[in-house]
Formats: sequence, structure tokens, C-alpha cells
Amino acid sequence: MGKRKLIQIGDTMTTKDRIILCAGEVAGTAVLVFIGCLGCVKGVTPGGVIPHEQISFSFGLAVMMSVQIFGHISGAHINPMVTTAAATLGHIPLIQVPIFFVGQILGSVLGYGLVQAATPSHYLGNVYRNVSGELVKTGLGVCSPSLSPLITPGQGLLVEFVLSAILALVCCGVWDSRNADKHDSVAIKFGLSVAVLAMSGGPYTGANMNPARSFGPALLNGDWDNHWIYWVGPIAAGLFAGLIYRLVFTKDEEPSSKETLPECVALNSKP
Repeated sequence: MGKRKLIQIGDTMTTKDRIILCAGEVAGTAVLVFIGCLGCVKGVTPGGVIPHEQISFSFGLAVMMSVQIFGHISGAHINPMVTTAAATLGHIPLIQVPIFFVGQILGSVLGYGLVQAATPSHYLGNVYRNVSGELVKTGLGVCSPSLSPLITPGQGLLVEFVLSAILALVCCGVWDSRNADKHDSVAIKFGLSVAVLAMSGGPYTGANMNPARSFGPALLNGDWDNHWIYWVGPIAAGLFAGLIYRLVFTKDEEPSSKETLPECVALNSKP
């Protein structure tokens, strides 16, 4: 049975360990945002049209790569929502939460900064140069979080919350000790989960499901309309999903009455 873990506060990590943990989240989130947002730039593609499926798979497969590269280093949360769920389940101590958050936010800014560095500004969709040579903002930048004009902020919040809660439950299921023998394709599972959620919810809110992924493009593009939705929805979903999984689906291990054998016995030992 999956066993409930105590919610921890402190840990025994060294300063070097904390730096490596943060660096893993910086790099993993940067990979996610760079690959995902690069796949959203329309101007440099023939015809300037990118199918929604391509954008969804760009982010989903970017998550797959990040998990594969950095999963054994930092856990590859690359998302404050995932970190919130992990802390709620007791998988990480609370003292590590700020380290994850800082790494994820820095990684998002770094990743989108690389997109801007690699892309002419007029392809990023929100600026042009006037007759004086000044950059003038005209609209949302590429990859900035935005709601469909056909829905209300409340509906957008609901969509981000539900999509994020489903993704958080995927994480909870993977972390469950009862699932320990099914980790051979975790990176693919996460990537495809993100892709299908993005395909479904993208037309509503962009299906960001990740405050860090939203923050970098919003900061560097200067787009802050309804930005609170992309923090409140996923963080609340991570907390909610973690609590539900902890209280409803996780069971304490029952003490076994069977005699346990040692994992290994010397070949020359006598019975």
C-alpha cells in the first residue's frame, strides 16, 4: 500500500546540495520554456501558421526532455504547482519549497530570454519600430498567458484549476509507492499528459498549468492582464489535488505478520 508521509519542515541538505537542486530546476524550466515557446513563434515558419497540436506537443515533449534530463537531479518539478503537491504529500520538506520556486522562476525568465535573443523582435508579435526607431507595444507577445475573449476570468480560473488538478493527480499517482514498478516511462507519461491537457484547454486559457512557465514570457513581454489566474488556479490545484490524494487515495501500510527474510544471505551460511 502507498504510505502517508509526514509533512516535513527541515532537511539535512548541504549548501552544495541546495545549489544543485536549484540549478536543476533552473535548467529544467529553461528547457521547457525555450522549447515550448520557440514552438509558438509564427513569423519564422512558412505561411506563418502553427497548428495548435504542434504547440501542445512542443510543450509536452519539452516536459518529457526536462524530466528525462533532470528528474534524478531535482525531481524535475519545473512547476510551482507540482512542488506544492509534492510538499502537501510530504515528498519534499517545506524548507525546500522556496528553492524550487526560485529555480523555476529564474529558469522561466532564462528560457524566454533565450527565445527573445534567438528571434527578431518583430516576430514576437507585440512590438514594432516606429518612425523614430523606438519599439512600440501593440499587443500580446508570443507565449504570454492570455484568456480567450469569449470566456470570463472566472471561467478561465476554473479551467486552469481543473487542468492543473488533473496534472497534479498524475504526479501523485507516479509518486505513489504502489506505482514504484512502473517508472520506466515516467518522462513520456508526463509529456503526453501535458500535451493532451494543452490540446483540450489551450483554446480557453492557453492551458499553462504552470505559474513559472507563465511568468517569464509575461515579465519580458510586459503582459500582465489576468496574470493572477495563472498563479491562483495552478497553486490552488496543487494543494487541492495533494490533499485529496493524501486523504482519500493514500493508505497506511498494514503491519505484516509474515516473517521477513533478509535481502541477501551469504552463500556459505548454514540454514
